[in-house]
Amino acid sequence: MEKSNTPIIFDKNTVEFVTVAAEFCGFLERVNETKRRTFVDTALKLLPLLYLKASLLPQGERIDEFDPETFVTEGDYERVRCAIAALMGEKDDYLDVFLDDMAYSDTPIKQNISENLADIYQPLKDFICVYQLGFDQTMNDALVICREHFAEFWGQRLVNVMRALHEVRYSKQTDTDEEAEDDAYASSPFAEDEGYSEDDLYEGLEAGEDDGLGDRWE
Repeated sequence: MEKSNTPIIFDKNTVEFVTVAAEFCGFLERVNETKRRTFVDTALKLLPLLYLKASLLPQGERIDEFDPETFVTEGDYERVRCAIAALMGEKDDYLDVFLDDMAYSDTPIKQNISENLADIYQPLKDFICVYQLGFDQTMNDALVICREHFAEFWGQRLVNVMRALHEVRYSKQTDTDEEAEDDAYASSPFAEDEGYSEDDLYEGLEAGEDDGLGDRWE
């Protein structure tokens, strides 16, 4: 392989971030295939890993003057958000104080788990799609932008929604809700073992080979 003029795109921490980001996006796109308990449990495993890998991304500088192409449309965003909202039901809403608008409010502001997750999905999916194109300069710029957005926007969304998901997972009402959900889910076509192992989190690159990602790392 020729030595790249943009070494940060092949940095070990970058490769690991790409893997986890791709897995996270795929997880949200398959939300209709799972039940709420499994969704919450998996999200609470993926989100801390995603935060860790994003915080380890190498610093870089933009090459091109213009931003890379974006791929996630408003319709794509809404499909993800609506699917999560439907799955979470009455558990989708939560109160948050870590918002800029709190400077003008004396009370917590209502937020949605579904909207927060969709807000994380959009920049990550755009980033992954640029990486799939395989052009070093745009990959570099997409990585720099993604790292900046993590610091300024979606990183805060991530830690906020983790608190809300933790409350859903470990609230006193959880056991009763899960029993009712299991009864309703038993007859569903998706009523299968949906165990999520640690190895599953690192299959993003192999799975991405069909989309052209794998060739970039060989």
